[in-house]
Amino acid sequence: MSPNSKQLLEEINSMNPKEAVDLLLLILKSSEKWEIKVKAVEKLTHFRGYHKIPLQEFKKVFLEDKHPQLRTVLINLLAEFYPDEGINFLKEQYKNCSDGTVRKNLIETVGKINLNKSIPFFIEALNDANIESKKLAITFLGKSGKEKAITPLIELLHFRNTEIYDLLLDAIVRIGKKGNLQIFYDYFNSEDQNIKREIPVILGKIGDKDSEDILISKLKDPSPSVRQNSVKALGKIIELKNIKYILDTLNDPEIEIRKEAIRVLGNVGSKKAIKPLLEILKEKDIKVRNLTRNALYKILTKSKNYEVLYDSIKGRNLFSRKEAITLVGMLKDSNSINLLINTFNSTVSSLRRSAYKAILRILDKDVNDLILNGLEDKSWRIRMYCTKILGEIADPSTIKFIFNLIEDENGSVRKAAIDSLIHFKSDKIIGLAKEAINNSNWKIRRTGVKLLIRIGGNESISLLISLLNDDDIYIKSWAAMALGKFKNLDSIEPFISLLNESDDKTRLSAVKALGEIGNKDAIKPLIAILGDDNWDFRKEVEKALNKINPDWMNDL
Repeated sequence: MSPNSKQLLEEINSMNPKEAVDLLLLILKSSEKWEIKVKAVEKLTHFRGYHKIPLQEFKKVFLEDKHPQLRTVLINLLAEFYPDEGINFLKEQYKNCSDGTVRKNLIETVGKINLNKSIPFFIEALNDANIESKKLAITFLGKSGKEKAITPLIELLHFRNTEIYDLLLDAIVRIGKKGNLQIFYDYFNSEDQNIKREIPVILGKIGDKDSEDILISKLKDPSPSVRQNSVKALGKIIELKNIKYILDTLNDPEIEIRKEAIRVLGNVGSKKAIKPLLEILKEKDIKVRNLTRNALYKILTKSKNYEVLYDSIKGRNLFSRKEAITLVGMLKDSNSINLLINTFNSTVSSLRRSAYKAILRILDKDVNDLILNGLEDKSWRIRMYCTKILGEIADPSTIKFIFNLIEDENGSVRKAAIDSLIHFKSDKIIGLAKEAINNSNWKIRRTGVKLLIRIGGNESISLLISLLNDDDIYIKSWAAMALGKFKNLDSIEPFISLLNESDDKTRLSAVKALGEIGNKDAIKPLIAILGDDNWDFRKEVEKALNKINPDWMNDL
Protein backbone atom coordinates (compact mmCIF):
# COMPACT_ATOMS: atom_id res chain seq x y z
CA MET A 1 0.00 0.00 0.00
CA SER A 2 1.44 3.40 -1.01
CA PRO A 3 1.84 6.16 1.62
CA ASN A 4 -0.77 8.32 -0.15
CA SER A 5 -3.36 5.56 -0.23
CA LYS A 6 -2.69 4.72 3.41
CA GLN A 7 -3.04 8.37 4.35
CA LEU A 8 -6.30 8.68 2.43
CA LEU A 9 -7.79 5.65 4.19
CA GLU A 10 -6.84 7.11 7.55
CA GLU A 11 -8.41 10.48 6.67
CA ILE A 12 -11.73 8.80 5.87
CA ASN A 13 -12.47 8.47 9.60
CA SER A 14 -12.78 12.27 9.87
CA MET A 15 -14.90 12.75 6.70
CA ASN A 16 -18.66 12.99 6.44
CA PRO A 17 -20.42 9.83 5.07
CA LYS A 18 -20.84 11.13 1.51
CA GLU A 19 -17.23 12.23 1.15
CA ALA A 20 -15.96 9.00 2.74
CA VAL A 21 -18.05 6.75 0.50
CA ASP A 22 -17.09 8.68 -2.64
CA LEU A 23 -13.40 8.43 -1.79
CA LEU A 24 -13.63 4.70 -0.96
CA LEU A 25 -15.41 4.02 -4.25
CA LEU A 26 -12.71 5.98 -6.06
CA ILE A 27 -10.04 3.83 -4.38
CA LEU A 28 -11.91 0.68 -5.43
CA LYS A 29 -12.02 1.90 -9.05
CA SER A 30 -8.48 3.18 -9.34
CA SER A 31 -6.30 1.03 -7.13
CA GLU A 32 -4.33 -1.78 -8.71
CA LYS A 33 -3.54 -3.50 -5.41
CA TRP A 34 -6.03 -5.96 -3.99
CA GLU A 35 -4.84 -5.25 -0.42
CA ILE A 36 -5.96 -1.61 -0.79
CA LYS A 37 -9.29 -2.70 -2.21
CA VAL A 38 -9.84 -5.06 0.71
CA LYS A 39 -9.19 -2.19 3.14
CA ALA A 40 -11.59 0.00 1.19
CA VAL A 41 -14.36 -2.62 1.26
CA GLU A 42 -13.86 -3.14 4.98
CA LYS A 43 -14.18 0.62 5.51
CA LEU A 44 -17.31 0.72 3.37
CA THR A 45 -19.04 -1.82 5.59
CA HIS A 46 -19.21 0.90 8.26
CA PHE A 47 -21.53 2.87 5.98
CA ARG A 48 -24.29 0.29 5.65
CA GLY A 49 -26.98 2.89 6.32
CA TYR A 50 -25.79 5.05 3.49
CA HIS A 51 -28.30 4.04 0.78
CA LYS A 52 -26.72 5.84 -2.14
CA ILE A 53 -23.86 3.34 -2.68
CA PRO A 54 -24.52 1.87 -6.16
CA LEU A 55 -24.60 -1.95 -6.41
CA GLN A 56 -23.12 -1.76 -9.89
CA GLU A 57 -19.80 -0.49 -8.52
CA PHE A 58 -19.36 -3.57 -6.33
CA LYS A 59 -20.45 -5.91 -9.11
CA LYS A 60 -17.80 -4.44 -11.37
CA VAL A 61 -15.04 -4.89 -8.79
CA PHE A 62 -16.18 -8.46 -8.07
CA LEU A 63 -16.11 -9.35 -11.78
CA GLU A 64 -12.82 -7.63 -12.60
CA ASP A 65 -10.68 -8.52 -9.58
CA LYS A 66 -10.78 -12.23 -8.72
CA HIS A 67 -8.46 -12.26 -5.76
CA PRO A 68 -10.02 -14.67 -3.19
CA GLN A 69 -9.60 -12.40 -0.16
CA LEU A 70 -11.14 -9.42 -1.95
CA ARG A 71 -14.04 -11.50 -3.23
CA THR A 72 -14.63 -12.84 0.26
CA VAL A 73 -15.05 -9.38 1.82
CA LEU A 74 -17.18 -8.30 -1.15
CA ILE A 75 -19.49 -11.30 -0.58
CA ASN A 76 -20.01 -10.20 3.01
CA LEU A 77 -20.65 -6.60 1.94
CA LEU A 78 -23.10 -7.53 -0.82
CA ALA A 79 -25.04 -9.75 1.57
CA GLU A 80 -25.32 -6.95 4.14
CA PHE A 81 -26.04 -4.04 1.81
CA TYR A 82 -28.20 -5.79 -0.80
CA PRO A 83 -29.87 -8.87 0.78
CA ASP A 84 -32.02 -9.41 -2.34
CA GLU A 85 -30.19 -8.07 -5.39
CA GLY A 86 -26.77 -8.77 -3.96
CA ILE A 87 -27.62 -12.38 -3.10
CA ASN A 88 -29.10 -12.93 -6.56
CA PHE A 89 -25.91 -11.59 -8.11
CA LEU A 90 -23.78 -13.88 -5.97
CA LYS A 91 -25.84 -16.90 -6.96
CA GLU A 92 -25.39 -15.98 -10.61
CA GLN A 93 -21.61 -15.71 -10.15
CA TYR A 94 -21.23 -19.01 -8.25
CA LYS A 95 -20.21 -20.99 -11.36
CA ASN A 96 -17.62 -18.40 -12.32
CA CYS A 97 -15.78 -18.60 -8.99
CA SER A 98 -12.77 -20.84 -9.50
CA ASP A 99 -11.56 -20.62 -5.93
CA GLY A 100 -13.11 -23.25 -3.62
CA THR A 101 -12.83 -21.07 -0.52
CA VAL A 102 -14.71 -18.24 -2.24
CA ARG A 103 -17.47 -20.63 -3.35
CA LYS A 104 -17.73 -22.00 0.17
CA ASN A 105 -18.08 -18.49 1.58
CA LEU A 106 -20.64 -17.63 -1.08
CA ILE A 107 -22.74 -20.74 -0.33
CA GLU A 108 -22.57 -20.09 3.40
CA THR A 109 -23.66 -16.49 2.96
CA VAL A 110 -26.61 -17.40 0.74
CA GLY A 111 -27.70 -20.09 3.18
CA LYS A 112 -27.76 -17.72 6.12
CA ILE A 113 -29.69 -14.97 4.35
CA ASN A 114 -31.73 -16.51 1.54
CA LEU A 115 -32.19 -20.21 2.41
CA ASN A 116 -35.78 -20.95 1.43
CA LYS A 117 -35.56 -19.04 -1.85
CA SER A 118 -32.32 -20.71 -2.93
CA ILE A 119 -33.11 -24.44 -3.10
CA PRO A 120 -32.18 -24.76 -6.82
CA PHE A 121 -28.92 -22.97 -6.05
CA PHE A 122 -28.02 -25.43 -3.28
CA ILE A 123 -29.00 -28.37 -5.46
CA GLU A 124 -26.58 -27.06 -8.06
CA ALA A 125 -23.90 -26.71 -5.35
CA LEU A 126 -24.22 -30.41 -4.52
CA ASN A 127 -21.89 -30.99 -7.47
CA ASP A 128 -19.22 -28.64 -6.15
CA ALA A 129 -15.72 -30.10 -6.36
CA ASN A 130 -14.83 -28.54 -3.03
CA ILE A 131 -15.90 -30.99 -0.31
CA GLU A 132 -16.59 -28.23 2.23
CA SER A 133 -18.84 -26.44 -0.25
CA LYS A 134 -20.66 -29.69 -0.94
CA LYS A 135 -21.15 -30.25 2.81
CA LEU A 136 -22.64 -26.78 3.23
CA ALA A 137 -25.06 -27.35 0.37
CA ILE A 138 -26.18 -30.65 1.91
CA THR A 139 -26.63 -29.05 5.33
CA PHE A 140 -28.70 -26.15 4.01
CA LEU A 141 -30.92 -28.43 1.96
CA GLY A 142 -31.54 -30.51 5.05
CA LYS A 143 -32.43 -27.41 7.05
CA SER A 144 -34.80 -26.24 4.34
CA GLY A 145 -37.00 -29.31 4.76
CA LYS A 146 -38.10 -28.96 1.13
CA GLU A 147 -39.29 -32.20 -0.46
CA LYS A 148 -37.86 -31.28 -3.85
CA ALA A 149 -34.37 -31.53 -2.32
CA ILE A 150 -34.78 -35.22 -1.43
CA THR A 151 -34.15 -36.70 -4.87
CA PRO A 152 -30.88 -34.81 -5.58
CA LEU A 153 -29.65 -35.70 -2.11
CA ILE A 154 -30.52 -39.37 -2.55
CA GLU A 155 -28.75 -39.42 -5.90
CA LEU A 156 -25.53 -38.43 -4.13
CA LEU A 157 -25.62 -41.78 -2.32
CA HIS A 158 -24.54 -43.38 -5.59
CA PHE A 159 -20.95 -42.20 -5.03
CA ARG A 160 -20.64 -43.71 -1.53
CA ASN A 161 -18.50 -40.80 -0.36
CA THR A 162 -17.59 -41.51 3.25
CA GLU A 163 -16.70 -37.85 3.91
CA ILE A 164 -20.28 -36.72 3.40
CA TYR A 165 -22.16 -39.93 4.20
CA ASP A 166 -23.37 -39.10 7.73
CA LEU A 167 -24.18 -35.50 6.83
CA LEU A 168 -26.04 -36.64 3.74
CA LEU A 169 -28.13 -39.18 5.63
CA ASP A 170 -28.99 -36.63 8.31
CA ALA A 171 -30.19 -34.16 5.69
CA ILE A 172 -32.29 -36.77 3.89
CA VAL A 173 -33.83 -38.03 7.12
CA ARG A 174 -34.57 -34.49 8.27
CA ILE A 175 -36.57 -33.82 5.14
CA GLY A 176 -38.04 -37.32 5.07
CA LYS A 177 -39.62 -36.91 8.49
CA LYS A 178 -41.76 -34.13 7.06
CA GLY A 179 -42.42 -35.53 3.62
CA ASN A 180 -43.90 -38.35 1.59
CA LEU A 181 -42.28 -41.74 2.23
CA GLN A 182 -43.36 -42.99 -1.18
CA ILE A 183 -40.35 -41.18 -2.64
CA PHE A 184 -38.14 -43.58 -0.73
CA TYR A 185 -40.23 -46.67 -1.46
CA ASP A 186 -39.89 -46.02 -5.20
CA TYR A 187 -36.11 -46.29 -4.91
CA PHE A 188 -36.46 -49.96 -3.99
CA ASN A 189 -37.04 -50.45 -7.72
CA SER A 190 -33.84 -48.61 -8.59
CA GLU A 191 -31.08 -50.43 -10.44
CA ASP A 192 -28.54 -48.39 -8.52
CA GLN A 193 -27.51 -50.77 -5.74
CA ASN A 194 -25.55 -48.09 -3.89
CA ILE A 195 -28.75 -46.10 -3.45
CA LYS A 196 -31.07 -49.05 -2.95
CA ARG A 197 -29.04 -50.44 -0.06
CA GLU A 198 -29.30 -47.15 1.85
CA ILE A 199 -33.08 -46.78 1.64
CA PRO A 200 -33.75 -49.14 4.58
CA VAL A 201 -31.16 -47.22 6.62
CA ILE A 202 -32.98 -43.97 5.88
CA LEU A 203 -36.38 -45.45 6.69
CA GLY A 204 -35.04 -46.79 9.96
CA LYS A 205 -33.70 -43.37 10.93
CA ILE A 206 -36.99 -41.73 9.99
CA GLY A 207 -38.68 -44.26 12.25
CA ASP A 208 -42.15 -44.12 10.70
CA LYS A 209 -44.25 -47.18 11.60
CA ASP A 210 -45.80 -47.07 8.12
CA SER A 211 -42.49 -48.40 6.74
CA GLU A 212 -42.74 -51.67 8.65
CA ASP A 213 -44.54 -53.70 5.99
CA ILE A 214 -42.28 -52.74 3.12
CA LEU A 215 -39.16 -53.33 5.21
CA ILE A 216 -40.46 -56.77 6.17
CA SER A 217 -40.94 -57.54 2.50
CA LYS A 218 -37.31 -56.54 1.86
CA LEU A 219 -36.06 -59.25 4.21
CA LYS A 220 -36.35 -61.51 1.15
CA ASP A 221 -34.62 -59.10 -1.22
CA PRO A 222 -31.97 -60.67 -3.50
CA SER A 223 -29.43 -58.10 -2.28
CA PRO A 224 -27.74 -59.11 1.01
CA SER A 225 -27.02 -55.48 1.87
CA VAL A 226 -30.69 -54.55 1.45
CA ARG A 227 -31.72 -57.49 3.64
CA GLN A 228 -29.17 -56.59 6.31
CA ASN A 229 -30.12 -52.92 6.39
CA SER A 230 -33.81 -53.83 6.46
CA VAL A 231 -33.25 -55.98 9.54
CA LYS A 232 -31.41 -53.11 11.21
CA ALA A 233 -34.13 -50.61 10.31
CA LEU A 234 -36.89 -52.88 11.60
CA GLY A 235 -35.15 -53.02 14.94
CA LYS A 236 -36.32 -49.45 15.51
CA ILE A 237 -39.94 -49.75 14.39
CA ILE A 238 -41.08 -53.40 14.36
CA GLU A 239 -44.01 -54.42 16.54
CA LEU A 240 -43.58 -57.45 18.78
CA LYS A 241 -46.34 -59.33 16.96
CA ASN A 242 -44.13 -59.28 13.85
CA ILE A 243 -40.91 -60.38 15.55
CA LYS A 244 -41.23 -63.74 13.78
CA TYR A 245 -39.92 -62.11 10.60
CA ILE A 246 -36.67 -61.17 12.35
CA LEU A 247 -36.46 -64.67 13.80
CA ASP A 248 -36.70 -66.08 10.28
CA THR A 249 -33.59 -64.13 9.26
CA LEU A 250 -31.57 -66.14 11.78
CA ASN A 251 -31.51 -68.74 9.00
CA ASP A 252 -30.27 -66.32 6.33
CA PRO A 253 -27.29 -67.74 4.39
CA GLU A 254 -25.33 -64.51 4.97
CA ILE A 255 -23.60 -64.44 8.35
CA GLU A 256 -23.64 -60.63 8.61
CA ILE A 257 -27.41 -60.65 8.25
CA ARG A 258 -27.70 -63.26 10.98
CA LYS A 259 -25.48 -61.12 13.20
CA GLU A 260 -27.68 -58.10 12.58
CA ALA A 261 -30.77 -60.13 13.42
CA ILE A 262 -29.17 -61.21 16.71
CA ARG A 263 -28.43 -57.58 17.62
CA VAL A 264 -31.97 -56.52 16.80
CA LEU A 265 -33.53 -59.34 18.81
CA GLY A 266 -31.45 -58.33 21.81
CA ASN A 267 -32.49 -54.69 21.50
CA VAL A 268 -36.17 -55.49 20.95
CA GLY A 269 -36.13 -57.79 23.98
CA SER A 270 -38.79 -60.27 22.94
CA LYS A 271 -38.84 -63.49 25.02
CA LYS A 272 -39.80 -65.35 21.84
CA ALA A 273 -36.17 -65.00 20.79
CA ILE A 274 -34.71 -66.83 23.82
CA LYS A 275 -34.89 -70.41 22.54
CA PRO A 276 -33.68 -69.64 18.99
CA LEU A 277 -30.79 -67.65 20.41
CA LEU A 278 -29.86 -70.43 22.81
CA GLU A 279 -29.55 -72.72 19.81
CA ILE A 280 -27.13 -70.27 18.20
CA LEU A 281 -24.91 -70.50 21.29
CA LYS A 282 -23.94 -73.93 19.98
CA GLU A 283 -22.20 -72.43 16.93
CA LYS A 284 -18.40 -72.57 16.65
CA ASP A 285 -18.03 -68.95 15.51
CA ILE A 286 -16.98 -67.11 18.67
CA LYS A 287 -18.07 -63.69 17.36
CA VAL A 288 -21.56 -64.99 16.69
CA ARG A 289 -21.68 -66.54 20.16
CA ASN A 290 -20.54 -63.28 21.78
CA LEU A 291 -23.26 -61.33 19.99
CA THR A 292 -25.84 -63.94 20.93
CA ARG A 293 -24.77 -64.01 24.57
CA ASN A 294 -25.06 -60.22 24.79
CA ALA A 295 -28.48 -60.32 23.12
CA LEU A 296 -29.70 -62.96 25.57
CA TYR A 297 -28.37 -60.91 28.45
CA LYS A 298 -30.46 -57.91 27.35
CA ILE A 299 -33.57 -60.07 27.10
CA LEU A 300 -33.06 -62.04 30.30
CA THR A 301 -32.34 -59.01 32.49
CA LYS A 302 -36.10 -58.45 32.42
CA SER A 303 -36.72 -62.00 33.65
CA LYS A 304 -36.42 -63.60 37.08
CA ASN A 305 -36.28 -67.18 35.89
CA TYR A 306 -33.17 -68.57 34.26
CA GLU A 307 -34.13 -72.24 34.04
CA VAL A 308 -33.45 -72.24 30.30
CA LEU A 309 -29.83 -71.38 31.06
CA TYR A 310 -29.55 -74.16 33.63
CA ASP A 311 -30.67 -76.63 30.98
CA SER A 312 -27.92 -75.38 28.68
CA ILE A 313 -25.31 -75.64 31.44
CA LYS A 314 -26.32 -79.26 31.97
CA GLY A 315 -26.38 -79.93 28.22
CA ARG A 316 -23.84 -81.67 26.01
CA ASN A 317 -22.72 -78.88 23.71
CA LEU A 318 -19.47 -77.42 25.02
CA PHE A 319 -19.92 -73.97 23.45
CA SER A 320 -23.48 -73.60 24.68
CA ARG A 321 -22.56 -74.69 28.20
CA LYS A 322 -19.69 -72.23 28.42
CA GLU A 323 -21.77 -69.27 27.18
CA ALA A 324 -24.68 -70.15 29.49
CA ILE A 325 -22.27 -70.24 32.44
CA THR A 326 -20.95 -66.81 31.48
CA LEU A 327 -24.53 -65.54 31.18
CA VAL A 328 -25.60 -66.54 34.70
CA GLY A 329 -22.50 -64.73 35.90
CA MET A 330 -23.43 -61.60 33.97
CA LEU A 331 -26.97 -61.83 35.36
CA LYS A 332 -25.58 -62.31 38.90
CA ASP A 333 -27.89 -65.26 39.40
CA SER A 334 -27.21 -66.54 42.94
CA ASN A 335 -29.53 -69.51 42.35
CA SER A 336 -27.01 -70.93 39.88
CA ILE A 337 -24.09 -71.11 42.34
CA ASN A 338 -24.64 -74.74 43.31
CA LEU A 339 -24.82 -75.76 39.64
CA LEU A 340 -21.64 -73.81 38.92
CA ILE A 341 -19.84 -75.46 41.83
CA ASN A 342 -20.73 -78.85 40.42
CA THR A 343 -19.24 -77.71 37.11
CA PHE A 344 -15.84 -77.68 38.81
CA ASN A 345 -15.93 -81.45 38.43
CA SER A 346 -15.98 -81.14 34.64
CA THR A 347 -13.05 -82.63 32.77
CA VAL A 348 -13.08 -79.55 30.50
CA SER A 349 -10.79 -76.87 31.90
CA SER A 350 -12.47 -74.01 30.02
CA LEU A 351 -15.82 -74.84 31.65
CA ARG A 352 -14.21 -74.90 35.09
CA ARG A 353 -12.59 -71.50 34.48
CA SER A 354 -15.86 -70.04 33.23
CA ALA A 355 -17.72 -71.31 36.28
CA TYR A 356 -15.02 -69.87 38.55
CA LYS A 357 -15.27 -66.42 36.92
CA ALA A 358 -19.08 -66.56 36.96
CA ILE A 359 -19.22 -67.27 40.69
CA LEU A 360 -16.82 -64.42 41.46
CA ARG A 361 -19.02 -62.12 39.42
CA ILE A 362 -22.16 -63.26 41.25
CA LEU A 363 -20.70 -63.05 44.75
CA ASP A 364 -19.02 -59.68 44.20
CA LYS A 365 -16.80 -59.96 47.31
CA ASP A 366 -19.52 -61.59 49.48
CA VAL A 367 -18.91 -64.96 51.14
CA ASN A 368 -21.51 -67.61 50.37
CA ASP A 369 -22.23 -70.68 52.56
CA LEU A 370 -22.19 -72.90 49.47
CA ILE A 371 -18.56 -71.93 48.86
CA LEU A 372 -17.62 -72.61 52.48
CA ASN A 373 -19.33 -75.98 52.28
CA GLY A 374 -17.38 -76.66 49.10
CA LEU A 375 -14.15 -76.69 51.13
CA GLU A 376 -15.25 -80.04 52.58
CA ASP A 377 -16.51 -81.58 49.35
CA LYS A 378 -15.21 -85.03 48.44
CA SER A 379 -14.12 -83.68 45.03
CA TRP A 380 -10.65 -82.16 45.19
CA ARG A 381 -11.48 -79.91 42.24
CA ILE A 382 -14.43 -78.40 44.10
CA ARG A 383 -12.30 -77.92 47.21
CA MET A 384 -9.57 -76.30 45.11
CA TYR A 385 -11.81 -73.83 43.23
CA CYS A 386 -13.81 -72.90 46.34
CA THR A 387 -10.50 -72.17 48.05
CA LYS A 388 -9.42 -69.95 45.16
CA ILE A 389 -12.74 -68.09 45.26
CA LEU A 390 -12.36 -67.35 48.98
CA GLY A 391 -8.84 -66.11 48.28
CA GLU A 392 -10.15 -63.65 45.69
CA ILE A 393 -12.86 -62.42 48.08
CA ALA A 394 -10.28 -62.15 50.89
CA ASP A 395 -12.74 -61.95 53.76
CA PRO A 396 -10.64 -62.18 56.98
CA SER A 397 -13.27 -64.40 58.59
CA THR A 398 -12.36 -67.18 56.12
CA ILE A 399 -8.60 -67.32 56.83
CA LYS A 400 -8.86 -70.22 59.25
CA PHE A 401 -11.07 -72.22 56.87
CA ILE A 402 -8.51 -71.83 54.09
CA PHE A 403 -5.55 -72.52 56.34
CA ASN A 404 -7.05 -75.85 57.38
CA LEU A 405 -6.61 -76.98 53.77
CA ILE A 406 -2.83 -76.84 53.90
CA GLU A 407 -3.02 -80.40 55.22
CA ASP A 408 -5.38 -81.52 52.45
CA GLU A 409 -4.55 -84.87 50.88
CA ASN A 410 -4.42 -83.27 47.44
CA GLY A 411 -1.39 -81.20 46.44
CA SER A 412 -3.41 -78.90 44.14
CA VAL A 413 -5.74 -78.02 47.01
CA ARG A 414 -2.77 -77.31 49.29
CA LYS A 415 -1.24 -75.05 46.64
CA ALA A 416 -4.58 -73.26 46.16
CA ALA A 417 -4.71 -72.69 49.92
CA ILE A 418 -1.26 -71.09 49.87
CA ASP A 419 -2.11 -68.97 46.82
CA SER A 420 -5.32 -67.81 48.50
CA LEU A 421 -3.75 -66.97 51.84
CA ILE A 422 -1.28 -64.65 50.11
CA HIS A 423 -4.27 -62.45 49.15
CA PHE A 424 -4.82 -61.61 52.81
CA LYS A 425 -2.73 -58.69 53.99
CA SER A 426 -2.73 -59.87 57.60
CA ASP A 427 -0.10 -60.56 60.26
CA LYS A 428 -2.24 -63.51 61.16
CA ILE A 429 -0.90 -65.38 58.12
CA ILE A 430 2.69 -65.31 59.46
CA GLY A 431 1.46 -66.69 62.75
CA LEU A 432 -0.35 -69.53 61.03
CA ALA A 433 2.72 -70.31 58.91
CA LYS A 434 4.86 -70.43 62.04
CA GLU A 435 2.33 -72.75 63.60
CA ALA A 436 2.50 -74.99 60.51
CA ILE A 437 6.27 -75.38 60.43
CA ASN A 438 6.17 -76.56 64.04
CA ASN A 439 3.53 -79.19 63.29
CA SER A 440 4.45 -82.87 63.51
CA ASN A 441 2.70 -83.62 60.19
CA TRP A 442 5.30 -83.44 57.40
CA LYS A 443 2.70 -82.33 54.81
CA ILE A 444 1.65 -79.42 57.00
CA ARG A 445 5.26 -78.46 57.73
CA ARG A 446 6.23 -78.47 54.04
CA THR A 447 3.17 -76.45 53.11
CA GLY A 448 4.02 -74.00 55.90
CA VAL A 449 7.47 -73.50 54.37
CA LYS A 450 5.96 -72.81 50.97
CA LEU A 451 3.65 -70.26 52.58
CA LEU A 452 6.58 -68.51 54.26
CA ILE A 453 8.42 -68.39 50.94
CA ARG A 454 5.41 -66.74 49.29
CA ILE A 455 4.88 -64.26 52.13
CA GLY A 456 8.50 -63.00 52.17
CA GLY A 457 9.58 -60.17 54.46
CA ASN A 458 12.05 -60.07 57.35
CA GLU A 459 10.02 -62.32 59.65
CA SER A 460 9.75 -64.97 56.94
CA ILE A 461 13.51 -64.76 56.31
CA SER A 462 14.21 -65.33 59.97
CA LEU A 463 11.95 -68.39 60.10
CA LEU A 464 13.39 -69.81 56.88
CA ILE A 465 16.95 -69.44 58.15
CA SER A 466 15.96 -71.49 61.19
CA LEU A 467 14.91 -74.26 58.81
CA LEU A 468 18.27 -74.56 57.09
CA ASN A 469 19.26 -77.30 59.54
CA ASP A 470 15.88 -79.06 59.49
CA ASP A 471 15.83 -82.86 59.40
CA ASP A 472 13.49 -82.83 56.40
CA ILE A 473 15.77 -82.53 53.35
CA TYR A 474 12.98 -80.98 51.26
CA ILE A 475 12.30 -78.29 53.83
CA LYS A 476 16.03 -77.64 54.16
CA SER A 477 16.46 -77.46 50.38
CA TRP A 478 13.42 -75.23 49.78
CA ALA A 479 14.47 -72.84 52.51
CA ALA A 480 17.98 -72.54 51.07
CA MET A 481 16.70 -71.94 47.54
CA ALA A 482 14.20 -69.34 48.71
CA LEU A 483 16.68 -67.48 50.89
CA GLY A 484 19.07 -67.31 47.97
CA LYS A 485 16.67 -64.92 46.30
CA PHE A 486 16.72 -62.47 49.19
CA LYS A 487 19.51 -59.89 48.96
CA ASN A 488 19.26 -58.42 52.47
CA LEU A 489 20.62 -61.36 54.48
CA ASP A 490 22.88 -60.49 57.40
CA SER A 491 25.12 -63.57 57.05
CA ILE A 492 25.79 -66.37 54.57
CA GLU A 493 27.25 -68.66 57.23
CA PRO A 494 24.13 -70.88 57.39
CA PHE A 495 24.54 -71.59 53.65
CA ILE A 496 28.28 -72.24 53.97
CA SER A 497 27.59 -74.90 56.61
CA LEU A 498 25.12 -76.61 54.28
CA LEU A 499 27.88 -77.18 51.72
CA ASN A 500 29.17 -79.99 53.90
CA GLU A 501 25.80 -81.78 54.23
CA SER A 502 25.66 -85.39 53.15
CA ASP A 503 22.40 -84.88 51.19
CA ASP A 504 23.15 -83.82 47.62
CA LYS A 505 19.86 -81.91 47.20
CA THR A 506 20.60 -79.78 50.26
CA ARG A 507 24.17 -79.07 49.12
CA LEU A 508 22.98 -78.19 45.63
CA SER A 509 20.34 -75.80 47.01
CA ALA A 510 23.00 -74.11 49.15
CA VAL A 511 25.28 -73.68 46.10
CA LYS A 512 22.48 -72.15 44.04
CA ALA A 513 21.47 -69.89 46.92
CA LEU A 514 25.02 -68.56 47.32
CA GLY A 515 25.14 -67.86 43.60
CA GLU A 516 21.91 -65.86 43.84
CA ILE A 517 23.01 -63.95 46.96
CA GLY A 518 26.28 -62.93 45.24
CA ASN A 519 28.33 -62.38 48.39
CA LYS A 520 32.06 -62.63 47.52
CA ASP A 521 32.75 -64.27 50.89
CA ALA A 522 31.28 -67.42 49.38
CA ILE A 523 33.98 -67.71 46.67
CA LYS A 524 36.60 -69.60 48.71
CA PRO A 525 34.13 -72.08 50.29
CA LEU A 526 32.75 -72.80 46.82
CA ILE A 527 36.22 -73.24 45.30
CA ALA A 528 36.96 -75.73 48.10
CA ILE A 529 34.24 -78.09 46.86
CA LEU A 530 35.15 -77.91 43.17
CA GLY A 531 36.86 -81.28 43.56
CA ASP A 532 33.58 -83.10 44.21
CA ASP A 533 33.18 -86.44 42.44
CA ASN A 534 29.77 -85.46 41.02
CA TRP A 535 30.31 -83.73 37.67
CA ASP A 536 26.82 -82.14 37.66
CA PHE A 537 27.46 -80.77 41.15
CA ARG A 538 30.79 -79.24 40.08
CA LYS A 539 29.04 -77.64 37.11
CA GLU A 540 26.52 -75.91 39.43
CA VAL A 541 29.38 -74.72 41.66
CA GLU A 542 31.07 -73.12 38.65
CA LYS A 543 27.80 -71.44 37.68
CA ALA A 544 27.44 -70.00 41.18
CA LEU A 545 31.05 -68.74 41.15
CA ASN A 546 30.52 -67.07 37.77
CA LYS A 547 27.45 -65.30 39.11
CA ILE A 548 29.36 -63.99 42.13
CA ASN A 549 32.47 -62.93 40.19
CA PRO A 550 33.37 -63.90 36.60
CA ASP A 551 37.06 -63.54 37.57
CA TRP A 552 36.82 -65.99 40.48
CA MET A 553 39.66 -68.10 39.02
CA ASN A 554 42.10 -65.42 40.15
CA ASP A 555 41.50 -66.65 43.70
CA LEU A 556 42.72 -70.17 42.89
